[in-house]
Amino acid sequence: MLTTVHSSVMSATARIDHATGERKLKPACVLDYNKKMGAVDKADMVNSFVECARKTTKWYKKVFFHLVDTAVLNGHIVHRQQSGRVIPYQEYRLNLMKQLLEVHHTPRRPSTGGRPTSDNPLRLTARHFPSEVPQTATQGSRTRRKCKVCTSTSRRRKERKVTKFMCVACNVALCAAPCFEEYHTLKHY
Repeated sequence: MLTTVHSSVMSATARIDHATGERKLKPACVLDYNKKMGAVDKADMVNSFVECARKTTKWYKKVFFHLVDTAVLNGHIVHRQQSGRVIPYQEYRLNLMKQLLEVHHTPRRPSTGGRPTSDNPLRLTARHFPSEVPQTATQGSRTRRKCKVCTSTSRRRKERKVTKFMCVACNVALCAAPCFEEYHTLKHY
């Protein structure tokens, strides 16, 4: 063993050699390692039952999944200490997966066969035409709504513009120019 912390001293252990009746000797670095590495060995053991790493030739995937497993185990330990409730590790992992899926779930459209479509919203692929915002009883012919692009753009300074035009297919109010075109051609308007 190589170490820069310990000297080459042999130390006595708690085990006794049955042939001689004397205590067994081990290097000080081995005794120190055995004393402090129990938590890491236990963590590796717990993760070995539920690890998400699979046999693969790509080493960086193994490292990534090991880090995910370690982070989830650390989260379980912190959750147990903070809440005072003891739930099994497998149940904790299942609850975590369910909560992550609830937050980040995007429903799939039914497949019609053929090649999968790219990640484009319907507003970028279908045909859209501007029309006037329909009249309401209170505003009459002067009905206006806030422009979706002007209020939520990330490409320029946000404004609160009102417009009398909209896209009926998307049910979104849009300025005639340039917002209508930006909304239907740019993924991140």
